Amino acid sequence: MHIRSQRTKLVEGASYGLYFMGQNIFYYLLLTYLLVYFTDVGIPALAVTGITLAVKIWDAVNDPIFGGIVDKAKFKSGKFMPWLRISLLAIPVATIFLFAIPSGIPVAGKIVWAVLGYVLWDTAYTICDVPIFGLVTALTDVQTERASLISVGRVFAMIATLGVYVAVPLAREAIGGWLPTAIVLSVAALVFMTPICFTGKERVKAQTEEGEVGLKQMLSFIAHNKYLLIFFTAFIISGGLNVASVLHMYVARFNLGDEGLMATIALLSVIPSIIAGAFIPMIVKKVDKFHLFFWGSAISIIFNVAAFFVGYGNLTLLYIFSVLRGFPSGMVGGLMFMFTPDCAEYGHFKSGIPASGLSFSIQTFSAKMTAAISTAAAGFTLWIVGFIEGEGAAQLGGFNDKLWAVYLLVPAAGTLLSLPILWRYKLRDKYVQIMVKCNTGEISKAEANKLLEGKF
Repeated sequence: MHIRSQRTKLVEGASYGLYFMGQNIFYYLLLTYLLVYFTDVGIPALAVTGITLAVKIWDAVNDPIFGGIVDKAKFKSGKFMPWLRISLLAIPVATIFLFAIPSGIPVAGKIVWAVLGYVLWDTAYTICDVPIFGLVTALTDVQTERASLISVGRVFAMIATLGVYVAVPLAREAIGGWLPTAIVLSVAALVFMTPICFTGKERVKAQTEEGEVGLKQMLSFIAHNKYLLIFFTAFIISGGLNVASVLHMYVARFNLGDEGLMATIALLSVIPSIIAGAFIPMIVKKVDKFHLFFWGSAISIIFNVAAFFVGYGNLTLLYIFSVLRGFPSGMVGGLMFMFTPDCAEYGHFKSGIPASGLSFSIQTFSAKMTAAISTAAAGFTLWIVGFIEGEGAAQLGGFNDKLWAVYLLVPAAGTLLSLPILWRYKLRDKYVQIMVKCNTGEISKAEANKLLEGKF
């Protein structure tokens, strides 16, 4: 099979990664701290559960609608780039508004503000997330290059994760409160997100891209795309129960007795994740990424259960497990969004409809759904174990042990439930590259089916 040379320039690859750094500053700020922020300003944990789930009603509507808009819109400057430029204003403004809840208003007013702010943020995030992931299909049609670009993006995202974990506790103490911290992080994120909006070049166009993509075609695309549905069903189950990502600060406050220790644990867990993620482009050239993703997920279950039994009393052992858990976490996190371009190509190949925007809207919906479910699940479990809201509030006896169990065992259960579903995903790299050649008109559908040996 003929292998194309690299099509993207170095500055594009670097800018693509930097966008993910900025975008994920916003994402992990909310994923990690939204529950803490809401309860700190006096919103009860159970109410936070209701807020996050209520916003998903809007989310269920806006993601596929926006994915369809991306596929149907005809901008002269490209399919994805105009939306990225719009996101430069939308996501910072929405984030700052969300973190500006006045402390002196009644709880009901705080809840209304929280709902409105979260809806605005959710919409703004859709505008930035669908296009940046979809852009990789327009930058290059070489699958290994797409994987490398997404891997670069994931590494930069992990760096953003580390930055948010470390910076927020320190910034809150240094500059005083949630709103100033949100403003500083929003400005930093905006700087990182800007370059790709001017350096990216959409050079790949699907063979039938000029055709109209209507509602009927969208539904047909999804109906023919079983692997998109399989992968993101597993993704939502696993990610939705990953309450650890939301409960970090509570564990640092109550189990470890020092909110600042969260920065240390973050360093010890995220640095191995970044190292593991950096090696992914080399590894996936020799090993199919699905196997890495599946077994990395399985190993993470073992480490979570072991860490639970080790407990939080021995700080040294806790640090060691933080490092060990970082490696499979980095492998899984680095690979996670490499599957969507494959599913987009598969859906195009099976249905004849080039709806990459719709594929990435499903990804965006799933990512935001997992963030919302994990926040809601964390809020609900805090309510179950008797958490008392309000910054500095004392907790009841036995709360710390219950929090530790929820922190480690609920995510392990979610991953375990997702593995049987994930095992049904049969789309492999070598088959996707054949589909890419067919979708771009390099080979015919008959030639592709022959090469695929009737497997699809």
